[in-house]
Amino acid sequence: MSFLNSAALGTPTTAKTTDDLPKEETSERSYLAKRKVYTPAPGEPLGRPYGPENPVLNSSLTSASRHSLLWKKQRVVAIPVCNEEDYIVPCLLALAAQKYKADKVILWINNTTDDTCQRARSLIDQLPFELETVTVFYDAALASAGLARRDAMAHAARAASSDAILFTTDADSEVASDWIESILAAFVRYPVDAVFGRVLLLPDEYKKIPAHLHEDEQAEQAYGALLEQIALLLNPEPYDPWPRHLEHSGASIAVTRQAWSKVGGIPHIPSGEDRGFYQALRQNGIPVRHALDVKVYVSARLQGRAQGGMAETLARRLIAQDECIDDIFEPVSRRLLRIRKELKYLRESRLSMSNQPYPELPVIRIRRNELQRHYERAERVLNFLSTVKRRVPENLQSATADQYDTPRLALTDQGASVFHDRPE
Repeated sequence: MSFLNSAALGTPTTAKTTDDLPKEETSERSYLAKRKVYTPAPGEPLGRPYGPENPVLNSSLTSASRHSLLWKKQRVVAIPVCNEEDYIVPCLLALAAQKYKADKVILWINNTTDDTCQRARSLIDQLPFELETVTVFYDAALASAGLARRDAMAHAARAASSDAILFTTDADSEVASDWIESILAAFVRYPVDAVFGRVLLLPDEYKKIPAHLHEDEQAEQAYGALLEQIALLLNPEPYDPWPRHLEHSGASIAVTRQAWSKVGGIPHIPSGEDRGFYQALRQNGIPVRHALDVKVYVSARLQGRAQGGMAETLARRLIAQDECIDDIFEPVSRRLLRIRKELKYLRESRLSMSNQPYPELPVIRIRRNELQRHYERAERVLNFLSTVKRRVPENLQSATADQYDTPRLALTDQGASVFHDRPE
């Protein structure tokens, strides 16, 4: 949900909106008329991962060999912690309850003045994994949730084997009982090197949020689902097929140590490091799975640790709803332009040995009262592209599915496209 994925949100009143769109982007019909839909040449695989070197670190293994190797890899969980004495015990107990245990859990306790460390260490005899607590104090001018997660993951990587899997979550969260198992299953089923999970509210916390905010959230998610299906039709990703979720939250990330190292770790930014990490993976050609069955439950507190994070967003929206929706849900014309530029980047990168700059586009925000119009637009584009997709020879789609040892891309009905934030 975007409450939980809001670290990159700016102040709504200063955001660029659809009124500022270039003329060529104001109509999806004119956009599609001007630009041909990219169709792969005969024999060219669909859904090629991003990046000039196409480094799919985990894809050279068959599904069977991935299964035999991945379940044996070292598992290290890194958790940034700041004054979490009320949440750290249930956080650790949820990790202890996993069927497939972590080998080590690292608590990066930063700028903390409460009893978090003592409460965590009181559980050592009950935990089925090694618990390491690291206490640090950052200068006030430097301290941030993003820096803490970056350093926590870096410390975990230094202590891990070269083929380990690194996990990170939040100290106020409780991972689902099958969290690690579901993550490992995603690594086995799909040739990916990172898995992002869903973040839901704890059942008691869910009730604290007014119904109208949940309704707004569901409307955003429904629109986001259309954008995702459009993207998959234009650039299929067999390693991350539909259905998939839309979130990039630090509360649920798993990544191979090799992939973590390739992108230089978590970005050094004060907030939004989770989204930034996803972008770094994508720009380096590292495939990612957005697994629906990987879940973490978090609190709905209003005083959080991350600037611009969920707590700050909730507190603001309880006073007055934001004028604009989450900035990851851009106008469909902007999404089409973004995909076109990324595909061009892919083709040019494959033809040239030089490092091409990754295409960047300014964020365009959608006003909340205009969301229905954008939803209808996206539906029209999706219907058009679905018709075009039928012209792609079936043998190309089959060859791609066989190449990646994954299920074929399949569109679902719109009813299945909305992932509610209600706890299960």
